[in-house]
Amino acid sequence: MELWVKIGDEKKKYQGSFQSVMENLVKDGRGKEIQILCMHAPPRERRRFKRELRWYDKDILKTASAIARWFYLREYRRIRRRIKELKNRAKYISKGEIAYNPKIMKEVEALKEKLSEIEKKIEELKV
Repeated sequence: MELWVKIGDEKKKYQGSFQSVMENLVKDGRGKEIQILCMHAPPRERRRFKRELRWYDKDILKTASAIARWFYLREYRRIRRRIKELKNRAKYISKGEIAYNPKIMKEVEALKEKLSEIEKKIEELKV
């Protein structure tokens, strides 16, 4: 995706994935007036951007924030599902007591750290 915008008085070009462009736009455009000059993207991304833009009443900053947060929320849910699966797989019953496989629990802890990082990013992107 390629997006040309006017932030305040300067023109900027954002290029990269849909997620990275929206994330950088939110970081750079906070508290400033943003105007879209030109946009080159695949039809699917263009449709999504226009739909979100209409939903947020042409507010570009809120639109970019919502799209960027959506990507992180998707990843957040994916990791939570993975943790749930791993916990169920790690559980075993020994003499009537429930115990967990330590190797799998280490992986669960690593995933929980990723969750906390993603939560921080989601909070940063709120407008």
